[in-house]
Amino acid sequence: MKTDRSLFFFWGVDAAHQLYVRSCGDFSLVPPDREKCKTADFAELFWPVSGQCCFFGNGKQILRPGMVWYYPPGSSQNYYPLSPFRYCWLTVAGEKAGKLFDLLDIKPGINKAGPCPIQLFSVLGHELSEYSRKHKLSALATAFKILLEIGNHSGRNREDSRTMSDIRTRIEADFWDPGLSVNSLAEELNMHRGSFSRAFHKTFDMTVRDYILMVRLKNAIELLSKSDHSIREISEACGFRSANYFSKVFQAKLGMTPVAYRRMNVPDI
Repeated sequence: MKTDRSLFFFWGVDAAHQLYVRSCGDFSLVPPDREKCKTADFAELFWPVSGQCCFFGNGKQILRPGMVWYYPPGSSQNYYPLSPFRYCWLTVAGEKAGKLFDLLDIKPGINKAGPCPIQLFSVLGHELSEYSRKHKLSALATAFKILLEIGNHSGRNREDSRTMSDIRTRIEADFWDPGLSVNSLAEELNMHRGSFSRAFHKTFDMTVRDYILMVRLKNAIELLSKSDHSIREISEACGFRSANYFSKVFQAKLGMTPVAYRRMNVPDI
């Protein structure tokens, strides 16, 4: 088995946008080969498919399947394979690159995850190979879906809490309710807001507010992609109190407006 870096897709630098997918790939590193140490001004995610790799960040840690490694912008990257190591990776650039990972509570270093979504990385590569505005926006949406896969697994191996699991299910079912909030959920459990917030964060490694927002944005993305509902209708369906607030949050978190996201489904003229 030999090192293989052939499956590589690169968009390049785009100073006009505050958030964009820069590159992605599917590599295999076989000892004693390794990548050169570097300091990068972009965010980079590594998702193992098989094998093991030693990463340096806050100390030395071993990355295996079922985990991901995240280097935020400005990090010094240093890693080498301990065995034949296949992994998918992506880089996100722009001023808001780090904020995208913060939104989903993906921490620098190792994060819990499930199996690598190879098919999503394949879709992302196809989108980066097409140099059009539509494909650039589509690539960002696919990258967001990949990162959501990490968020969906982040709490599975943590301390089991039936009450908090029920609350998570409640959020996923009733995200459309604009009255759904930290306060309302704490009141339902007859818990102090602070105690409830700490219990939820301990169980899922994510704040209640961020989880509600993540679920609402995820469903909004689905409606923008698969329906012809207006922006106002989608904002109401996903629990946002107004279309203006929905657009403001969408822009802040994804670096584009809901209208711009939807336009990626319109053929280029």
